[in-house]
Amino acid sequence: MALMLAGSTFLVGCGGGVSEEQMQQLNDLKAEVESLQSQVNAKQNEKSQLERQVADKDAKIRQYLNDIDA
Repeated sequence: MALMLAGSTFLVGCGGGVSEEQMQQLNDLKAEVESLQSQVNAKQNEKSQLERQVADKDAKIRQYLNDIDA
C-alpha cells in the first residue's frame, strides 16, 4: 500500500500530472490490493480454524493414549 502511495506521489511529481489512464490503473491496483488483502484475511481465518481442529484432534489422541495406558 505504501509503495502505491509512493508511486502515485512520484507520478504527480513528474511534470504534467497524472493522466486519466494512470489514475484508472492506480484505482485498479488499489482494488486489486483490497481484494488480495481480503483473500489473505480469509485464508488466515481458515488457517486458524484448521489449527484449532488439529489441536482438538491431538488432544483426543493424547486422551485416547492415556486411556489405553491406564
